[in-house]
Amino acid sequence: MDAPSPGSAPPAALAPTVDLACSGYPTLALQGRPVALKLRRGLALLVHLSETGRKAARSRLAELLWPDAPEDTGRGRLRRLCHEVNGAIGVELLAGDADAVWLATGLETDVQRVRRAAMQLMTAPGAPESRLSLELLCEPGAAQILAAFDSGSDRFDAWVAERRAELERLVARALARSAEQLLASGQPALAAEAAAALVRLDPLADAGHAMKLAAQGQLGDSAGVEAAYFACAELLRGELGIRPSPRIEAAYAQARERLARPADDEPPAASALPPIRYADADDGAVAYLEVGRRDAPGGTLVVLFGLWSHLEVAWDQPVIRATLDRLARRFHVVLMDRRGVGLSDRLTPSLDAGVLDLDAVRRALGVERLWLFANSAGGAIGIEYAVTHRAHVRGLLLFASGARGSWAPDYPWAATLPQLEAWLQKLQSSWGRSTSLEQFAPSVAHDPAARDWWARLLRQSASRNSVPAVLRSFAEMDVRERLPQVRVPTLVVQREGDRIVRAAAGRHLAEGIAGAKFVLLPGDDNLMWFGDAEAVIREVERFVDAAGD
Repeated sequence: MDAPSPGSAPPAALAPTVDLACSGYPTLALQGRPVALKLRRGLALLVHLSETGRKAARSRLAELLWPDAPEDTGRGRLRRLCHEVNGAIGVELLAGDADAVWLATGLETDVQRVRRAAMQLMTAPGAPESRLSLELLCEPGAAQILAAFDSGSDRFDAWVAERRAELERLVARALARSAEQLLASGQPALAAEAAAALVRLDPLADAGHAMKLAAQGQLGDSAGVEAAYFACAELLRGELGIRPSPRIEAAYAQARERLARPADDEPPAASALPPIRYADADDGAVAYLEVGRRDAPGGTLVVLFGLWSHLEVAWDQPVIRATLDRLARRFHVVLMDRRGVGLSDRLTPSLDAGVLDLDAVRRALGVERLWLFANSAGGAIGIEYAVTHRAHVRGLLLFASGARGSWAPDYPWAATLPQLEAWLQKLQSSWGRSTSLEQFAPSVAHDPAARDWWARLLRQSASRNSVPAVLRSFAEMDVRERLPQVRVPTLVVQREGDRIVRAAAGRHLAEGIAGAKFVLLPGDDNLMWFGDAEAVIREVERFVDAAGD
């Protein structure tokens, strides 16, 4: 499905979907919305049925959940528990007869997805879906079934411990297989990710450390090789009182030999990722990176992304790097992931949180005044910041932005809530694919490399279960009342064929801000990086020159 377009008809109602997150304390979501289920044994029951995938005898479940209770008492408690779970969720998830209980509605769990990803890497590590599988397994805690959960039943907890150990072994084998395949095919960056995940999962085993050393050697990262080796040596000495094994020593020697081949003073690649830094906000950390000189003639320009944001994935896109390099001729460019997406803490995003994040980055930079270049959801955050922190804003540069995230009777240029809900369903059901690129960047929609990059950006920006919070935050954004309060130079740039943010929304934004300049450019891409990015940059530079300070 494409991204929602204003005026399109809402889809027919879909069957309810229930998701169970088990990689920590279990949580439930119905249609992407959190469901409060405070029954510990109710959560334990759902986990057991989802893991076994078949009918379970009532007597077995009663014994598992209430091992100290008589069988009749346990069966009675189980009967009441099933009714309470269904009532709390709001759908008939559990069904049963006199002898057994089973899941009546499909229940998808993160553990099931991890297990499928591991099996895919074990059986076909070179398949097209291997990248997605690897990313899933590399997520911290991917194999930790119910790691922070106390069911109240020692017998159930012992069953969980067995399942956790089984899954950890499977994931470890899959990560090792994947790292080997990636090293052999000349993909050391991904191999390093797989090896690092393997070390986290089994820090005392040789395989992860040896493959991490090999990957860092292939990358030409001498500091990474040394850090990996001495971290391994210190760990083994502290935990076991031993030296690294011959396998690890051999991998270390081979990596150093490989590094000795090129000249020691060889400059880093032009596409090397700048250091990721973190600013401390009130209740989390905000990731950012810097491009260009701090003493750039145009001052500091902070880029506020739209819905989707991930600094490392953005840097991987050549057209984004080229655009940033172009901007860095004039500005000290700063990119940031607001909390809730990307490399920042995955807290619930909101307009107010975005403002706090932006100011945390400004303070970390030690910059008193800055330019804000904002797109989509970033535009609303920029406007709010410009009103509440006016003294710190030199000007607003808004691209493909609107004053409100969802339709209202007096704001007809945005998607309705049913349309956003339909889009959410499509995003989640097609998770891992390049959903809606045809709408966001039609000029590259048929480019396989662009599609692969877009799919990765979506996956890394948020998790499948956190997407509802991201879209809900966007839908709730409304800065229309702030527009007359903006008192800084403002440029609004819009492409006339944009399918996500309509030209009328950009025009309404500019008309609401006193003295704002509105520029309508040819083109259809909502993402500034694609299409004629140079035309956007020229408008920015002209505006900054005219605005002065």
